[in-house]
Amino acid sequence: MLDAILIGLSNTFSWPGILIPILGTLLAMIVAFLPGIGGASIMAIVLVLTASWTSESVLLLFGAMVGGATFMGSITAILFNIPGGAPNAATLLDGFPLSQHGYPKTAISCAATASAVGSVIGVLVLILLIPILQPVIAQVGPLERLLLGIWGLTTIVAVPNSSKAKAAIMCILGLLLSMIGSDPVTGNSRWTLGSEQLVQGIGTIPALLGFFTIAEIISWQACSFESTRKVAQSPGEDSVKRGILAVFQHRWLSLRSSIIGTLVGIVPGVGGTVACFIAYGHATQSAGDSSRFGDGDIRGLIAPEAAIDAKDGGSLLPAIAFGLPGSEAGVFLVTVLFMHGMVPGTTMLGSQLPLTFTLIFALLFSNLLTSLVGVAATPQLAKLKNIPLQHLTLPVLVFSLLLLIQLNGQLLDITSAILFGALGYFLKRYNWPRVPLVIAFVLGDFLERNLAITTRLVELDRIQLLDRPAALVTAVLVVISGFWMYRTVRGNHSQEATKADFVIAAFSAFGGGVGLAVALLAGYSGFTIAAAFVALTAGTVLSLNYFRRLQSKLFPLRWPVIAQEGNRTLALLLCLPFLIWLVGLISGLALFVFSWLMTVKPRNRRGVIIALLWALFTGVLCYLIFEYLWNLGLPSPLIPFLP
Repeated sequence: MLDAILIGLSNTFSWPGILIPILGTLLAMIVAFLPGIGGASIMAIVLVLTASWTSESVLLLFGAMVGGATFMGSITAILFNIPGGAPNAATLLDGFPLSQHGYPKTAISCAATASAVGSVIGVLVLILLIPILQPVIAQVGPLERLLLGIWGLTTIVAVPNSSKAKAAIMCILGLLLSMIGSDPVTGNSRWTLGSEQLVQGIGTIPALLGFFTIAEIISWQACSFESTRKVAQSPGEDSVKRGILAVFQHRWLSLRSSIIGTLVGIVPGVGGTVACFIAYGHATQSAGDSSRFGDGDIRGLIAPEAAIDAKDGGSLLPAIAFGLPGSEAGVFLVTVLFMHGMVPGTTMLGSQLPLTFTLIFALLFSNLLTSLVGVAATPQLAKLKNIPLQHLTLPVLVFSLLLLIQLNGQLLDITSAILFGALGYFLKRYNWPRVPLVIAFVLGDFLERNLAITTRLVELDRIQLLDRPAALVTAVLVVISGFWMYRTVRGNHSQEATKADFVIAAFSAFGGGVGLAVALLAGYSGFTIAAAFVALTAGTVLSLNYFRRLQSKLFPLRWPVIAQEGNRTLALLLCLPFLIWLVGLISGLALFVFSWLMTVKPRNRRGVIIALLWALFTGVLCYLIFEYLWNLGLPSPLIPFLP
């Protein structure tokens, strides 16, 4: 093993081999900085370009790309409240408020340092576990995955700083949305409204991109950030040093969060999003005073950042041992292994162990390099906070839509993203927590699949809880978190209620009722019926509670006024899917850009010419990308003579 470590170090840090991980790191950092993109898109492209590379070179590149894509996505979360990727969603909960309170340098340097600590701990745990790898992972079966997912659900109720009852309702609705598609038990379609595309379910990337990126874009246009974006006078020093020291002042939280990230990363199919929110939930539960979380608590930034980089080390374990991806990036990594004749399992842990350590050290080098770049560039990155957000809305939106189209070339992805964006905007505007809905949506399919497998194994008497120590430990954590969640939900009724609260709660009850009726009539699985029933019950109880507290103030029932610019933006986005269906994707995007600019530019001759030029540029760019770069089979428009 020592010889394999030395060969891995030599492969990583020899000249000119070290240029490969440097290139991969910088490339992944640039892509990850773009809101809503993440590293998966660039990995898909590089996968094809490296088909003829040697095994050492391709492992150096992909190990670096796995690590390089992680940290930079946190910068957009901290500065603009938009996660660069799904796992960075937990970072914005306290990272963005810290930036708003006048501590952007502190937040960025803290995130960079926590990421470095997490990556080192994750790799050390990985190296220590390699000799006992197979027995450890063999203990993680469907029962353990199910309990881990339930633990995640019980902890995310602690995420918002508002009503925990609202968080519980959003969690249930997220589960219901994740069930749209095919029932994993019967294989029958479920809540698809007759759409063949919906049989596959709502894509995670369109949902997350819409819920965060598009929702924030609507908020930018509505000028809802004008009062909060003005940086407050810092009551203390905003410096790089302060952010670095904060990680070591909370060193035990950093250590625990790193271990959580590593262990969750080991479980195949869970990914960094779950790891970060579990670490964040642990931070809120272990803190003596959790009231500051969600409003700029430095601990709420340290925990997810340490976990997300530690997860990278843990996610390599199932990939090299069993060929099972432990994360989204792990899918590409497993593909690379098989493409280049590297067989996961005894081969990667035996004769090809030097290649395994080459991959590990490339990952560690990449994580440390991104953190060093982040700390060194913190003063310059903090200045990005002063960029007028209204100037970024249209470019970010068009870029995000192009990403969605590149995934499957389906109109459903765009429609889903826009609807999730509208939902996220309304929830944020009326102070309803969004993160519990998102993480429950991500966990829903994972939970349901493992529940179905576990139930079947119990019926066959193949699972004995007392014989599975990993399941027992996780079950204890679930009970502790459930008890703590129950206490927090009971004590949150003192907050002031609004008409919007009543309407959203009543809508949740209505959605749960309709879903329950359809589930009963169509004979859906028991888990689906139970989730819809809980949504109906919880929504009804909460809406009645709001009705009692509001009493005479409730009527006449008027929805609070939305900013005019927000109305225009939302209307344009909702019309976009219809426009694409009518005239085609390329023409639809061009007309959308023209309409958008006409709402913000002066309506004179010069404004019309500028809007037309930008619309023409968008159409030509989309045509070149779709026809020559991606070669996508786009859906035919209703009016066929347009592109």
